[in-house]
Amino acid sequence: MLVLSSLIAVTARGEDSEYVDAGRGDVRVVLPSDRDPGEPLPLILLLHSFAYSGEIQEAYFRFAEQVDEQRFILCLPDGNRNFTGQRFWNATPACCDLFNQNPDDSSYLVDLLELLQDTYAIDADRLHIVGHSNGGFMAHRMICEHDGMFAGIATLAAATFEDPNACVLETPVHVLQVHGTLDVVINYGGGCLPNGCYPSAEETHAMVAEDNLCGLRPDPVPDPIDIVPALSGAETEITRFTNACAPGGSAELWTVRGGGHNPPFNGAFARETARWLLARSAPAVIGDLDGDGRVDSADLGLLLAAWGRCEGCDADLDGDGMVGGSDLGLITANWNP
Repeated sequence: MLVLSSLIAVTARGEDSEYVDAGRGDVRVVLPSDRDPGEPLPLILLLHSFAYSGEIQEAYFRFAEQVDEQRFILCLPDGNRNFTGQRFWNATPACCDLFNQNPDDSSYLVDLLELLQDTYAIDADRLHIVGHSNGGFMAHRMICEHDGMFAGIATLAAATFEDPNACVLETPVHVLQVHGTLDVVINYGGGCLPNGCYPSAEETHAMVAEDNLCGLRPDPVPDPIDIVPALSGAETEITRFTNACAPGGSAELWTVRGGGHNPPFNGAFARETARWLLARSAPAVIGDLDGDGRVDSADLGLLLAAWGRCEGCDADLDGDGMVGGSDLGLITANWNP
């Protein structure tokens, strides 16, 4: 059962924190300090690495520092603990349900998302996930299992399913991967963990580009960027598919030359990935008349209320000046409660 806990306001560097409970205990939600409760804001769901927690991950990435400046809502959930007390997400077969406990993390995160949408004004077209390592694997699982729900994900040191047929993205989605070439935990070139294997960073990049119908040729190579101050110069090379992709989708790989599993970003990862994600939104959902990202009975009610001649109204989905059977057909074809 979804329960909204008593809201506990906490002041931290200007932004505000409150707590919600979607069935596993309190989860911190970080809000802009000058938030207008009626203003829909983007959401970033931060998924921690194996053995971390949401708070430990946030202490490393420092996304809360960007909440006021870039204006988004940040959520810091925790995975379950395994038999040795380490928190984890049940993501792909490779990572990281070591003891085959099989928690339904996918459903839990959807429940949490729905609670957040019921509690706060959230822009349904800009729901994003950031994941590190195990959390990044989980981000890939979420876009595979919940088609069209998320506008984009950004991952550090992670990969998608080894089997390309296990994850085929039907709705375009923006995917940013960041991976260090000297990562010895999740190898840049792919590898195996105790429970299974995973593809390389470049193979994951190619799979995402193919699913997003991006073609075979990437965009012209942009200049490298500097996101790890401890490494000399602009150490991060960018490979991107954008121009030829289906609307609402793209694939981008940031290769951190000399970077390991936990590069010392000093806040740069949060700043740059937040900018990348927040500049991107999901493709419009045909039939979503109330703007909640779903096509359900509420949208059907709005369509029926507008039935008949209705020049220029939102319910005239086919643009013929009438709300009628063909519009009802589009609602039915895109039904996704």
